[in-house]
Amino acid sequence: MEMNMTNLLWFFAFIFLAGGNGFGGLFGNNRVPMGPPPASQQDLTMGLNNQTMMSELNALGLATANNNYETARLIQDQNMAMQAQNNTNLINIIQGFNSLTQQIMGQNAQISSKLDALGFQMSSCCCEIKTQMLQDRLADKTAEAIALQNKLDNRDQTQTILNNLGRFVAWAGSGSQSAASAGA
Repeated sequence: MEMNMTNLLWFFAFIFLAGGNGFGGLFGNNRVPMGPPPASQQDLTMGLNNQTMMSELNALGLATANNNYETARLIQDQNMAMQAQNNTNLINIIQGFNSLTQQIMGQNAQISSKLDALGFQMSSCCCEIKTQMLQDRLADKTAEAIALQNKLDNRDQTQTILNNLGRFVAWAGSGSQSAASAGA
């Protein structure tokens, strides 16, 4: 039986090697080809057309990808140029503001200096005016004092004259005795 088993194994191996189609592979009946059927002229033409179309599609895809890359690069270059221009504009604006600020600060310093000088001038002018007013007042008071002194002197002189005149009148009108008593 062992022999039979070995023979059976050889039989299946032969069938397998003969085409794998069972007994039909051995005798050519109902034989199914193992590979693709042979190609016709039409199949070859369609294959070549398909190959050409695929090559053209690949070339078109590659050209589109290159065009997209170039467009993206140009957009990036344009964005960088615009950013550089924006930076330049911003720097110019900042420098303009700085220059304007320096001009304003310089003008403020000039105005402040002029105001200080004007304040000093007004202060000295006011001092001069106050001094002049005090001198005028002093002159007025001095004139009043002199006038009062003159009045006092005139009154004293008038009183002296009247006193002397009164003695003289009393002496002349009353006689010698009246004059003697007036003198006393």
